[in-house]
Amino acid sequence: METRFLLLGAVALQMLGFGIILPAMPFLLRELGGDAAAQGLLVSLFSLMQFVTAPLWGYVSDKIGRAPVVAAGLALGAAGQAVAYAAQSLAQLALGRALAGVGGGTLAALQAWIADLTPSDRRASAMALFGIAFGVGFVAGPAIGGALGTLHARLPFLASAVLYALAGAAVARLPNARPTRRQGFEIAVGLLAAPVLMLNLGMSMFEALLSYFSAFARGLTPFQIGLLFLVSGVAAGAAQPVVRRLERSSSPGKNAPLGMATMATGLLLLSLASSSLAVLYIGAALVSLGGVVASSFIFAAASRIGAGVELGALQSAGTLGRIAGPAIGGYLYTTISATAPFIASAAVVAATAALTSLLLSRVEVR
Repeated sequence: METRFLLLGAVALQMLGFGIILPAMPFLLRELGGDAAAQGLLVSLFSLMQFVTAPLWGYVSDKIGRAPVVAAGLALGAAGQAVAYAAQSLAQLALGRALAGVGGGTLAALQAWIADLTPSDRRASAMALFGIAFGVGFVAGPAIGGALGTLHARLPFLASAVLYALAGAAVARLPNARPTRRQGFEIAVGLLAAPVLMLNLGMSMFEALLSYFSAFARGLTPFQIGLLFLVSGVAAGAAQPVVRRLERSSSPGKNAPLGMATMATGLLLLSLASSSLAVLYIGAALVSLGGVVASSFIFAAASRIGAGVELGALQSAGTLGRIAGPAIGGYLYTTISATAPFIASAAVVAATAALTSLLLSRVEVR
């Protein structure tokens, strides 16, 4: 139990280290002669390296154990942020982001480690806690980074390197976990990459455009937008007890589609919130709640017969969805309407619910 919560702390620290640099990135880029296009490429570079390496890290962790892989990933994250902190050119900054992206690929091994330490019938709750720790670090990071960035544009990168190093030092002291599992790739689990991709595609459209939509299509003030994200974050946190109750009474094949239906309902409410602030807030809360419920049960089911390599493949699918989602959402917003990304996201998530139920039923009978 103590090890599992230390690992959840490591997840939060890793995502805190990721989020803390976001407010400072444009200013460091400007200092090095970069522009908006360069920032987009650097974000894509990080995600690409994470996408490519996650299944490889998962495979290695199945072979040699979780602890050395997770510690190595955190060390690479620290090194990448340190390189970015000291960068004197765009090429050096790109190298730093690439190293951090490779290290970020070990999140799948960390997730598998948490699953290893959790009884099979409680893994959905553990995956929900993983998602909450992930979100807490990501939400708090930019706030801290914005404060540090007012002192110096490079300071958040140094702070991020320290956070990664602290998490890595904590993980390195934990006993290694060597999973026992069948050899080979479990196809039934690998097929879950499709709903994971679609779920993250829809969620990333929502996350990328919610603030822009709220400000310019609905006229919210910065304070109201901040409150909107707070409500969304609280709803994501509330998902953990919801998941715990659901996993006692029903199967992942029913609960994951239920989460997707909740998320789709929230997205449709966002598209209908033309004048009601309450509807907008309720919609955002349902999207966050439903997304955590759906992903928790998908990853919980996957972890029962799969291991690091399969969870790495699912993490890569999620990363691919997060790469494509904001670009697709932005295109729909500018070419069709302000509500088009939310309607499209709702359609994608709702259409994927039936496929998810079918695929999870195949995993459950294994």
